[in-house]
Amino acid sequence: MAGGLAGSSLAQSSVTVFGKVDSGYVNKIGTATARGENGLGEGAQSRVGFRGTEDLGGGMKAFFWLEQRFRSDTGGLTAARFFQGQSIVGLQGNWGSVSLGRDYIAGYVEVQMAPDPFIHTGVASMVAFSNGNVGTVRNDGAITYKFDRSGFNLQLQRANAVSPNSTTLPAPATPNNPVGLSASYRSGQWFAGYAYENPGGVNDVWNFFAVQVPLGPLTLAGGYGQGRANNLEKRRTYIVSAFMPTSTGRFKVAFGDLKNTSADLAISRKFAVGYNHNLSKRTFLYLNVARDQVAIADKMGFDVGVQHNF
Repeated sequence: MAGGLAGSSLAQSSVTVFGKVDSGYVNKIGTATARGENGLGEGAQSRVGFRGTEDLGGGMKAFFWLEQRFRSDTGGLTAARFFQGQSIVGLQGNWGSVSLGRDYIAGYVEVQMAPDPFIHTGVASMVAFSNGNVGTVRNDGAITYKFDRSGFNLQLQRANAVSPNSTTLPAPATPNNPVGLSASYRSGQWFAGYAYENPGGVNDVWNFFAVQVPLGPLTLAGGYGQGRANNLEKRRTYIVSAFMPTSTGRFKVAFGDLKNTSADLAISRKFAVGYNHNLSKRTFLYLNVARDQVAIADKMGFDVGVQHNF
């Protein structure tokens, strides 16, 4: 009897181990005070994670997601947190899902990453042009609601007031509760989305719009952001990009511009091009080259390496 119950319980639950290991030669784009670094590194952060679900009956499930980030060249963690990537637990049903814990901000994956064919990784990353260096990527102690159906995605989030939660906040400051929302719609390769973020500072706020449009085998994408940093500096960004699958991999190109409109001052202006060459469904070689013409020194950077996903 006990054995039968155990088997029934296991049949209703699932746990998956997943991750990626990335290693290559990296020449980073630098500045006058922190010059570009040459040497063995990684184009994308290596990671290992655990995710799972349990069927609770009545159309409801419990789920969790734990994800650790590490450096493949040293084996060390990329941050002090053991589960730097995500650490959430929640419930989901026909009404959507609610999760608690450290999670991506609302709309980060669905909207902010949409116009970046380099998915915010490596020297070619367009992350600064997605969030304007105003907000953050993740929030601690977040309550997140998600609804995803028939191509429509809605997200709402409120997080703990942690100092500093916004990358623009000075360390001694105590921010308010970060809040965010996003709404997007996808139909095949067609996509449109909007994300709003209040990182929790006194003055900071960020709005970002993104689109993807198919043109034969090519997908064109764009993004536009506008907001205000915590020091009242107004910022504006835009991204234009394209990516296309080939018989052996994926070609990608992007241009991003970030500007301080309060002082009419360019913060970053980057052009990037890259190619992934597939060795299998889970392993590929990559080469990405980028140039930031606003960088004070080491304007050019590149990364070349191999990535295996499991």
